[in-house]
Amino acid sequence: MTQMTTVPTIKKASDVAMNAPRRGTTPDALSSRIRKSLKPQGCALTVILPFYDETAFLAAALRSIRAQRIEGVEVIVVNDNPERFSREEVAELAATAWPAPDGKTPVTVLCHEANRGLSAARNTGLAAANGDVIAFLDSDDYYVTDGLSAQFDLARRTGADITHAPCYLSDPGSPGLSVLHRDEALHMEPRVTDGLRDAEEAQFIVSSWSSLYARRFLEDNALRFDEAQPRFEDRLFVLQTTTRARKIAYLGQPTRVWRRRAGSISVTEVTPETLRLQVQLLEKCLAVIRAEVAAGHLAPRFEKRELFNCVSRLIWDMELIPMLAAAPENAQTADLGPRVQALLGEDSFANSFFDDPMVVKTSRVGMKTRRGRITRLDFFELHRMMREGDWPGAAALLAARAPTPAEPAMPCPPLPGRLVLHLGLHKTGTTFLQHALLSRREALAEAGVLLPETGLAEPDAARPRPGGFPGHQGLLAAHRAGDDSTWKALYREIIGAGCATTLISCENMLLPTDAARAEVIPALMARLSGFKQVELVGFGRRADAYAEALYKEWVTDGGRGGARTIAEFLVDHANTLTDWPTLFAPWEVAAGVQVKLADFDLLKTEGRLWSGFCDLAGLPGGLPAPSGLPRYPSPDRESTELIRLVNLLTPYRDTRREIIRGYFALNPAPRDRASLLPPTDRVALLEQFLATSAPWAAERGYSAEIAGLISALEGDGWHPPKPIDPARLADLLHAGTASPGLMTGGTASAPGTLPAPPSPAPRDPKLVIRLRPWARRLLARWL
Repeated sequence: MTQMTTVPTIKKASDVAMNAPRRGTTPDALSSRIRKSLKPQGCALTVILPFYDETAFLAAALRSIRAQRIEGVEVIVVNDNPERFSREEVAELAATAWPAPDGKTPVTVLCHEANRGLSAARNTGLAAANGDVIAFLDSDDYYVTDGLSAQFDLARRTGADITHAPCYLSDPGSPGLSVLHRDEALHMEPRVTDGLRDAEEAQFIVSSWSSLYARRFLEDNALRFDEAQPRFEDRLFVLQTTTRARKIAYLGQPTRVWRRRAGSISVTEVTPETLRLQVQLLEKCLAVIRAEVAAGHLAPRFEKRELFNCVSRLIWDMELIPMLAAAPENAQTADLGPRVQALLGEDSFANSFFDDPMVVKTSRVGMKTRRGRITRLDFFELHRMMREGDWPGAAALLAARAPTPAEPAMPCPPLPGRLVLHLGLHKTGTTFLQHALLSRREALAEAGVLLPETGLAEPDAARPRPGGFPGHQGLLAAHRAGDDSTWKALYREIIGAGCATTLISCENMLLPTDAARAEVIPALMARLSGFKQVELVGFGRRADAYAEALYKEWVTDGGRGGARTIAEFLVDHANTLTDWPTLFAPWEVAAGVQVKLADFDLLKTEGRLWSGFCDLAGLPGGLPAPSGLPRYPSPDRESTELIRLVNLLTPYRDTRREIIRGYFALNPAPRDRASLLPPTDRVALLEQFLATSAPWAAERGYSAEIAGLISALEGDGWHPPKPIDPARLADLLHAGTASPGLMTGGTASAPGTLPAPPSPAPRDPKLVIRLRPWARRLLARWL
């Protein structure tokens, strides 16, 4: 295990101020000194990446650095999870993205002896860094083409202590990007400034990873990350650096992508320790600014802004108010209330404060948010209540402003007979069964079983792959659209038929990847609550095969989320797909019955999918077996990878589907049945299912021998995908050139295609007056 270099001790703000360059040092003199330290030879740039478990993303992060073509770059990956990953395992993962045929690689992997947190990992990288300029990159993020190189070039040309660039925020589960809101509001103007007093928006830089730092600047000011702040550490470091910087350069264009994903800090469960770290962060950040104001280095408005930021975080970004109101005596959080009261002190806000230019651009007051609309008066009241420790009052005010739930669905009338609701999981024979049910609709009706025509999906010629049929997907679509007319038509059809059994079969009715499923499923069940008896049925499939089949469905349906790798997909969804109690719980609670499950893999092997389903659903015996139904096989892994490329590079959904449809017209049948996942990943999925779901599933009829499946995988002769077949690549190229939507920029694609984005309207000219540095400093003393 690598011997770690001792990390310098974090110093107090007062100690940092004593060791900092004198306030009288001119920015020009300091930047000249920095420029002299930036030697053209040797290591020019060090990029530090803390690593915990980002195995699906590290290679992409490293490739994005490698693609910048920066000479003399040094990359340090710090493994902060040695209990799970050895140094050799992380190095092997890094080598896939940055091969070194000559044995020389700029990537160094360091390994902590135990998990110590993000701050410690970054400090470890800093202690080992040789670069004149330091960059930080999270292992699940990446740089855009030429982004880092442009930012680094600006750092070299200006000799700035801090070189900031905006960042993109990825859409959840998709490569789609948008500029981070605060960057868009504050940091899109390219310029070079004389520190924080000349660029007051630097107080609101989002994170350390959005800036480059001159190493000499960090060393001269003894600036390191606070290891007592293992999470939520970035803002503290930003304030400590921006208050010391003599020169800050702004690139004005995004250089990096902040990838939103499941399991990241921003979406993990809130615990008392989470709240403790958040309160601690507010205390430390406000202390930094208060010390600067007390020393006369910053004007009082900076302290007022930081206090406003603290109150805003408490209102919109933390769960402290409801937790203290609900459990004031909880030993784990009881001390946080008095700490917040001490933090807020006796200061208050006036109406005029909201005219502050920094507040105008960063305030959420009066906006539609997840807390509802918090008005200015509400903000004053919440601030007062928190200062006085009135947590129940603050919680009640937040509850009163919370968004009101959607209006309840129209009441469901009494309906005859029983309902059998087939919760069709993707790729568990659902498409076959729905084709089979449709082909036997008359025979079912003669036996007293209604397969409603209302809500059955219409054949969609624009769908990418032939043979698909999602059953009663129209009911789900009508609910999402608030279309009560479709549901009224369903009720009329059921009442008019008067059958003993109504069978509704809808693919994806479990909504396994829908963030709103906890609200949508009860609302759907409420629309079907008129039946006296409800039965839930479904087919289960081995967890590894189901996860992969669902991923392939995502890719080949042409959605933007289908541009991700299967490893990235599993980061977001593996836990959900293997946790059947959680997956089925909303339907069981809403319907008040247990789901009945059958083993898809077993029935398929025995050739009994139809008869097995009839038994599971309690359908009358003697229904003729269907034949001649359309086939809808999962694509092979080569086709999946080719289509993933289409999803990544083609902006419009209809055009993507047009190309995919053309490709599968030439390649309708899979030729390779091998898995996309290596056996180790498949075993991990099966073991997750075994730990979370096996006994629960067995009680409901699914009792696959998971241990046997795991043993069989140990001898699996799996091999990675081979290079793309040139013939298939030619088929894809043909599909692209045959796509009117692609060849005309989207204007001639299928109906529903989005038009090309309009050209931006011309902006009115504006006059910008820039003062000389000496004049700005003189004015700052007066203000």
